[in-house]
Amino acid sequence: MTNSIITLIKNVVRSTIKAPIKKMLALLENACLASPIKSRFSAWYSNVVEKGVEKGVETDEDATGFKPTFEPLKWKSINKVEYSGVCVLSKGKLLMYRPLEVFQRHPDARKAIVSTRNYRPLKYPGSQHSLSLALVRRNWAYWRKGKKAVSLTGSVALLGNCEFDNANYYHFWVDVIADIWFVRQHLAAEELPDYYLVPFANLAWQWDILTLCGIHESQVIPYAKHDVLSLDRLIIPIRDKGALNLPSWLIRAMHDMCGWTPTPHKGKRLIFVSRADADYRCVANESVICNRLREKGFEVHTLKGLSITEQQQLFATAAIICAPHGAALTNVAWCGPGTIIIDFLSEQHLVPCFSELAAQNKLVYYPYICKRVEGTASGLKGDIIVSDSQIDSVLDIVTHHLKLTGEVLES
Repeated sequence: MTNSIITLIKNVVRSTIKAPIKKMLALLENACLASPIKSRFSAWYSNVVEKGVEKGVETDEDATGFKPTFEPLKWKSINKVEYSGVCVLSKGKLLMYRPLEVFQRHPDARKAIVSTRNYRPLKYPGSQHSLSLALVRRNWAYWRKGKKAVSLTGSVALLGNCEFDNANYYHFWVDVIADIWFVRQHLAAEELPDYYLVPFANLAWQWDILTLCGIHESQVIPYAKHDVLSLDRLIIPIRDKGALNLPSWLIRAMHDMCGWTPTPHKGKRLIFVSRADADYRCVANESVICNRLREKGFEVHTLKGLSITEQQQLFATAAIICAPHGAALTNVAWCGPGTIIIDFLSEQHLVPCFSELAAQNKLVYYPYICKRVEGTASGLKGDIIVSDSQIDSVLDIVTHHLKLTGEVLES
């Protein structure tokens, strides 16, 4: 009886107090925020790219039906964006903000809050339209210094703006470069951006990618260059970004942007991509893995120091790529169809980005969930260890491939 009364009281409170308050807050938010679709200061171009795009089928077996046994895998996930397209905002305002110091990987890491000309924040999927008190305190001094907004004429595209990681190879291709492609699919040639606001760390490989994709240095405006901006014409690509929901056209966009011609067949080389030069998520027993793979004819590479075109050629000539999960695997975009991808994932960082890239590029993807090394960082940064049984399983895949192809390995 007592429980029934308590339940009744909770229902009454929920319906008579909480629900109206929630509705009132929603109305207040809608009154204060602007929509990219409905704002009188913006033009909206609905996403037309997804229509007619053939999505690859994720597979963990090759053409012969060979399928190793894996433990159940549950990818980390979030909801896809409710709507996508390109917003062109007249007289837009940008407030650039820094992450909390504990989360700052690079001194130039920034994200942007977008506002209309009358300073109503623009609310759209993936946008940051409000800040915690801690973030306001972190950025207030910088905003006061830049309280007089820097005005930029012409058309400016806001690229990325979904992660604070401005020095990550994966996010640069998938969030920044793919944004340029996405904008080009929706705007006429005369409406395309004159400049690009880029989450940038001024790294040599970032300039290499931009040059490869036909973006001139004079068109690049790093996020960190200004704190407050006023823009004549601001172009905002709105779509799924990051590592959890990849658009079905991503491989096509990466190929188109750099003029890549896909190879019709996979290569012959067996390649292990090492993270020995990484600061985190290293493989504790990598030397054991490398020794056993070398016996099968594998080459061991770190990608540090390789140009973008050298990385592309390395992956394009591979029959098997084996690697700990990391940004280097973004290069599976350049592999030929049927290439085998072996991904060593941390049990605490199960993200599907390379599974989806492999599916779009018609590759065969094998995920191995590896234990975190005790005493190392948790989550994204923790080192991993590949078990003996997992190494044996990888060698079974390699052996099967060698028997199947009967090809002489390249060294």
